[in-house]
Amino acid sequence: MNQGVLGILLLLLWQTPVSAMTLQEYLKIVESKHKTIQSLDVSKEAADLREEAGDIELVPTLVAGVNYLSDKAPLGQFALFGATESRTLSYNLGLGKKFSTGTTVGISANTSETENTGAIADPRFVKFGIGTLAVSLNQSLWKDSFGHATRLRWDRQEAATEAEKGSYDLQKKLLLINAEASFWNYFFANEALRIGRESLERAKKIEGWTKRRVGDGISDRADLLETQGLVSVRQLQLITAQDDLETYKREIRDAMELPDSEPFPKLDGDISQARTLSSMVDGNKKGRVVSLESYLASLDAKAKMFLAKEVEDAYRPDLVLSGSYATNTLKSDMSEATSNLTNTDLPTAKVGLNLVYMFDTDVKDAAQNAAKKDALAAKLRSERKMLDSDSAWLELNRRYVEMTKRVEAATETVRIQSARQKAQVDLFNKGRSITFNVVNSEEDVATAELNLYRLRSEQRKMESQGRLFITIEE
Repeated sequence: MNQGVLGILLLLLWQTPVSAMTLQEYLKIVESKHKTIQSLDVSKEAADLREEAGDIELVPTLVAGVNYLSDKAPLGQFALFGATESRTLSYNLGLGKKFSTGTTVGISANTSETENTGAIADPRFVKFGIGTLAVSLNQSLWKDSFGHATRLRWDRQEAATEAEKGSYDLQKKLLLINAEASFWNYFFANEALRIGRESLERAKKIEGWTKRRVGDGISDRADLLETQGLVSVRQLQLITAQDDLETYKREIRDAMELPDSEPFPKLDGDISQARTLSSMVDGNKKGRVVSLESYLASLDAKAKMFLAKEVEDAYRPDLVLSGSYATNTLKSDMSEATSNLTNTDLPTAKVGLNLVYMFDTDVKDAAQNAAKKDALAAKLRSERKMLDSDSAWLELNRRYVEMTKRVEAATETVRIQSARQKAQVDLFNKGRSITFNVVNSEEDVATAELNLYRLRSEQRKMESQGRLFITIEE
């Protein structure tokens, strides 16, 4: 045997067969390939980042600067001492930080050197350096008492972020449900195509038998036309089934974003395998089952509640405790002043307590009441959504039970119609049945089979609706 042929045979023998893609594998590919789903995942990441960015006011701030001043103004600071020009070079460095407790702390260092030209009356001001090192502190004792406003903002942002991410999850689940619907529609279309082909073959056999009976004088031409009409109907149904199959294949390609240049994947799914609705629900199985939409409404109500508290807190009176301490150094030049920044011989200290009060007017009351009413409206919407959710879950379970009964009844119908069709064909072959009964039984069994697989497909798609529910702790 030629070595090249032997090599090809060995390659074919050892080649790993391509495994069929299950529903879960198909959905995983859709989840990883679908651009809209990818955008939703990116949006969720952005929501987390926006929540983290809400603490931007707590980020330390560094301020550094250098300034040069040349002042020849006749009414300048040192012009009255005889200076014709004052030149000042200064450097400043400051660090500020607000803490989650509502405390604002700042530390700054400033140093400068000034040189005056002209007939200076006091020789100390011909050239001198100044240095200052200061620490300041501010603390709200009322409105933002030890971080109360910060904690409210955290709670609101957490609820709002969770609601925003939940909305993206809902959109993602809807896309996956549509993708799964295409999956089961594809299998139904495959079954419809198979049934159509088998029905067409049976119809052609009946036509052939009738032609022979007409030729033998047993049947008349009307019987032949009836069987030919059945063949024509079956051919039309087969064309429709083929068209439907191509439509669902296109939907699956689009869901997977699979280009036409790549072969259509082999799919593996059992359209007759039932799943419980509870198995499709996310979360702890022991909690309360609610729709994702109602859960998002509860999060929105929670965020509005915290927002109302924030608005109320923003208009409260404020009592601010402030204090500062600074060193002061006056030397002959900048370098000497800088080296003595920490000298506390000539300090400046300040302590203050300031009250800020906004009078209770209609405008203030309107702002606070508007936020409260928004929160109340969101709470009422949430409660209504929860009632609708309970009803929807019960209704989905009821419909699923009824669908199961319909599938069982349709299965029994297929069994009976198949037995009837075989019996009619047997009687027809023995000359004990008319053509109408055979054609009618053939139509009934095909209709029963199609109805069964349609119901099974609808049952699989109904199960996927469970993805729209989650379990929460009460």
